[in-house]
Amino acid sequence: MSVLHSSNRYVVATMMAIGVAVASATVAAPALAHAAPADCAETFNLFIPGTWETNENADPAQPIGMLRPIAEAIQRQQGPKSDIYFTPYMARAFDNGHTYADSKNTALVNARKALRDYDRRCPAAKFTITGYSQGADAAGDVAAEIGNDRGPVPPERVLAVGLIADPAAGTKGETVVGPHTAGSGIADPRPAGMGKLTGRVSSICDPGDLYCSIKKGDNPLLGKLGSLLSKVLGNSSMAKTLTANVTKADLPGLAGAVDELSTSLTAPGGINLTRVRDTAAKLEVTLKALAGLQDSSAADRLAAAPAGSAENNAGQVLSKVEESDLTGAATAVSTIADTATSLLSRGIRTLQVNSPDAATLTIKINALVGQVAPLADLPAALLGSAAKILAMLRPTVLVDQTLDVVANVTALDFRAILDNLALLPQKVAAMDAQGAHQVAGALNNQFKPLVDLVASADLKSVAQVLSTVPNSQGYVQIATSMTAILSNVDVIRMATLVGQIQEIAWSVLEKLAPPPGHAADPAGAAAVLSGLLPVGLELASVATGLLTSNNSQHLDLDDLSGALTKAAPPTRGLNLLALIRDGFSAASFFASNAHINYGALVVDDSGRNAIQWLGDWMNGQIGEGN
Repeated sequence: MSVLHSSNRYVVATMMAIGVAVASATVAAPALAHAAPADCAETFNLFIPGTWETNENADPAQPIGMLRPIAEAIQRQQGPKSDIYFTPYMARAFDNGHTYADSKNTALVNARKALRDYDRRCPAAKFTITGYSQGADAAGDVAAEIGNDRGPVPPERVLAVGLIADPAAGTKGETVVGPHTAGSGIADPRPAGMGKLTGRVSSICDPGDLYCSIKKGDNPLLGKLGSLLSKVLGNSSMAKTLTANVTKADLPGLAGAVDELSTSLTAPGGINLTRVRDTAAKLEVTLKALAGLQDSSAADRLAAAPAGSAENNAGQVLSKVEESDLTGAATAVSTIADTATSLLSRGIRTLQVNSPDAATLTIKINALVGQVAPLADLPAALLGSAAKILAMLRPTVLVDQTLDVVANVTALDFRAILDNLALLPQKVAAMDAQGAHQVAGALNNQFKPLVDLVASADLKSVAQVLSTVPNSQGYVQIATSMTAILSNVDVIRMATLVGQIQEIAWSVLEKLAPPPGHAADPAGAAAVLSGLLPVGLELASVATGLLTSNNSQHLDLDDLSGALTKAAPPTRGLNLLALIRDGFSAASFFASNAHINYGALVVDDSGRNAIQWLGDWMNGQIGEGN
């Protein structure tokens, strides 16, 4: 691993391969070269960049991202007395098959190793640690470990720690610099505090940056969800729910791949089947990933972001996804790949354009071109910009759904629904058409919000999320229990059966009491009434999961309904609708305007912005410490 001296001399280093396998907890960090003590600088300045600013194979000697000006300020003032090191790590968030916590773990492992190796090689060196965004999350954790005597270097040799947009902001022992923030970090403050580093840790947060400033007292559930997302590791079932496959897709290459398939049909030497197979297989991955984004419900919100932003570009992509026939396109491209593979297995490498097999490929490829035309017309740069935002949709949509479910489930008249579900089969069994019609009508009205909820949310995933939220809020316990129960019941089928009962009963009543001028038809009513019983029996069977209390939640439904009335929070006090709107931004971990505004955020009376102030402060701490 190379370390950058401020004189721009590179220390000769032995490079080690970086292997990342978070699920098995084996993360390798580049090792520092064991140079002679004469090559040691007085201070080793470790930086951890933010999400998407670096990767596992980045050159640690190259300052990058939001923290680059701070490193350059240290270089200018300290010269060769100071070494600069930018920690390579995954730096992703749910967009590469791993979770945010997986990515942060690689930062922690690599940063600890870099500090430990430099300490062993240069036992007289002092240290500074600086992090931004996800990097601040990791940098603050390392600092807390050091301050509590559990870190890779002794606390007395750490001169300064600078944190920008720290998702654990509010940790005891930090000095807040700049505007006051009413909230704390979305990942929760570090419980052990900064220990012996108290007074040497400066934290800067834009009050509008939900990453480091969320009012968890006002938004308790949203805060818990943010904490959950920041800690889920890739070897859990929750991680599989949160991570997306979009990064396996080549979105910028979509139009080129479609065009390559199309032009292959008219190639002078015939159709190159190997190229067709490989292009189709690659395109299939992209189309399937995009197809999974249909009905994500995020298009409008993303499209409302500033023009030219990655979020706005993602909104445009989602709009075009809805205009395209991605299911048909995925089927077509799969057939194209299978056809080419089959011909290649028979030893055919090139296909003449006038052959029957070529005609089959032509039909499929031409159909594909039309099915993806709206998407293929988007510029490659726009698709590339949108990719990381699209990858975030699974966790953000799940958070939105969770908040939406809590808001709606706790507003349901659950006791009345249960009572009517128990009563309706009784009315049916008694062949009480009028009573069945009345109860079914009431249930229809009660079921409508429930049906809408089931249709718009993945209740099993939401129940899984809620079950991991600490049970500090009474309404969360209620929502968790109700959602888990509902996730195992066919609500749509129940609503359909209730509707059928209402229609049958109404038909019976019409025949028994027809409009003036029409004769009653008791025989016809009896015939129709006979169809009521089997529907009622099916409803009773489907509703069993709701009507029995011996479910996995171990919560009596009478107690549940009573507790709901007492503990469901008033909408005005909790502002659940505001939580739903905030959920998308708070859970996303992508760069909102506030999150990337630290070069303009004024933090002191002299007009310095966050970056300038932190560079000056670091230099001051280094000067005093040496």
